[in-house]
Amino acid sequence: MLYTLSLNPCVDKTASIARFDPDAPNRVRVERLDVGGKGVNVARAANALGGDVKLLGFDYRGQPVATAMAKEKVPCTLIPLSGELRVNMKLKEEDTGRTLEISERGLETSREDIRRIIARLLDCVQPGDWVALAGSLPPGAVPETYAKILHALEEKGCRTAVDCDGPALIAALEERPFLLKPNAQEFAALTGVDAGDTTAAVAACRGLLNRGVEWVCLSRGAKGALLVHGEEAWACPAASVPVKGTAGAGDTMLAALALAIERGLTTGETLRYAAAAAGASVMRPGTLLCRLEDVEKLLPEIKVEKLV
Repeated sequence: MLYTLSLNPCVDKTASIARFDPDAPNRVRVERLDVGGKGVNVARAANALGGDVKLLGFDYRGQPVATAMAKEKVPCTLIPLSGELRVNMKLKEEDTGRTLEISERGLETSREDIRRIIARLLDCVQPGDWVALAGSLPPGAVPETYAKILHALEEKGCRTAVDCDGPALIAALEERPFLLKPNAQEFAALTGVDAGDTTAAVAACRGLLNRGVEWVCLSRGAKGALLVHGEEAWACPAASVPVKGTAGAGDTMLAALALAIERGLTTGETLRYAAAAAGASVMRPGTLLCRLEDVEKLLPEIKVEKLV
């Protein structure tokens, strides 16, 4: 079973504009509204890939998260809070192809509410279960929140996957998560290494393994991904597909990695599966995620290379 924890969900609003002009009114065309956030997206992707998954987290006025999960048939346990779901705006500039992302911080969440959802998670998990801790922490949560959860999950015998940044990531690393999936920016901030330098990036990934992490997957956007585990290091390019939306591709990759490892795939095949899932995700607009049939079609086209 894969559990995902969503402490700071959002509404992903995808919009476009011909060209941004700071000195004039900018009228945008809203293309999609999707309930999201990393924890939610990992659960959605794992469900689409046929995984046994459950989402735990918070919901808000009108139960938007519960409604969206019911539509996609994603099992969930949610604690309702007052207030509105935060908005994450992704604004694409059509003339340049650039995307500006503006994210609200979210509502202040009490430590008691955070303790409640963590207690529910710990009541659910069994030894051998996976738990994905992904996304930003809400205002009111201390940076060590994920680290404390990781410590409790280790005592439960769970495998953990982490995808966050900043102080939360630094604190979480001290608790030796089983799987770490930084993107290029997060990796550079954490290690000081340019993700585009493959040799240096592999060495830095090995440094993270030396700190107790079992698997490190570095997603490098258009440059593809690296996966380092044990004595092996593998690389693959990004899937050659028409890109309609990059939001959620990293979350899809994280879900695919956890499922592939759980299913016993080799390191190279794990990377192939994760890259195919991410590729299938970017083929869809807004924050629509992968479809299993697209992943299966892409798998034979993904070329992985063993570096070590």
